[in-house]
Amino acid sequence: MQSKISAFFKSTTSDSSSVSADNDDDLSIWEKQQHHIINTYTRRPPNPNAVIPSVVKNKKRSYAQFHLDFGQSDFLLRACSTCGINFTPGDPDDEKSHNHFHKSYTQGIQFRGWTKENVIPLPTLEAGRIILVSEIDLTSHRRIVEQVVSMMEIELGCGWILHDLFKVYLFVSLHRVVGCLVAEPIEKAFKVVSGSPDSVKKREVRTRSTTLRFGNVIFQREVEKKVASLSDSERMEGAIFCDSKPTTAACGIRAIWVAPSNRRKGIASKLLDAVRKSFCKDLELERSQLAFSQPTSAGKALATSYTGTGSFLAY
Repeated sequence: MQSKISAFFKSTTSDSSSVSADNDDDLSIWEKQQHHIINTYTRRPPNPNAVIPSVVKNKKRSYAQFHLDFGQSDFLLRACSTCGINFTPGDPDDEKSHNHFHKSYTQGIQFRGWTKENVIPLPTLEAGRIILVSEIDLTSHRRIVEQVVSMMEIELGCGWILHDLFKVYLFVSLHRVVGCLVAEPIEKAFKVVSGSPDSVKKREVRTRSTTLRFGNVIFQREVEKKVASLSDSERMEGAIFCDSKPTTAACGIRAIWVAPSNRRKGIASKLLDAVRKSFCKDLELERSQLAFSQPTSAGKALATSYTGTGSFLAY
């Protein structure tokens, strides 16, 4: 028979102690007979070599602003006016690559030398040396030639300077290739007879008054004379006329180049001297026997100065 509900609310001391004892006995029996609590965790010993990371609080942050975009046309890429390479201003990798290429173009390709070099001796050469490289030389030698030719192509155009029968003369000074001449064997050339009248541009000179008058007050201007210099386009353009009758020739100057920082030092003339002395075996050519490929205005001036005549050979 079910107990009355009032039986659950009786609280006497004897009853409480007996109930507590009964509960303790039941808990101990439950723990011993039915469940066992096992502690599987063991504390690890401290590591004396452990590195405790240091926490830096209140570290100041530095913000660097490289460039601003105001809609300028050369925001992403800028073309160097000297070497022609495109680079991104503010990009450290791009600027480093540009500086390296710019230095190689203006001062010459860095060159540490080779164990075996075909040096052309010249009595008139006081500093530096001239090395001859041909198509049968080692790959490492021809690789340097290709690097130099890539600098030449910036001014002379791409894809025509080298071929299978070339001979390349490198002018080396201060561990850099500062000049290069590419020669090739030819059979005939044509004598230059005159230049195109239209190719010679005469600059108009306007005479300006050197006095300024303000009423009765007269001021005299100070005139400063400036040396006129040809632009790059004026140096590169120009046509030549040649005789229709060919002339027998043996050596053609396909291309010649000197690093910008080493020009006006006679390097091109020294390269031409080396070609005359070594191009043909056991035979030194005369200056008038060198033939030049379709020259630029600067090349025409060099050929005229070196041969001593405007009627040099061209091919």
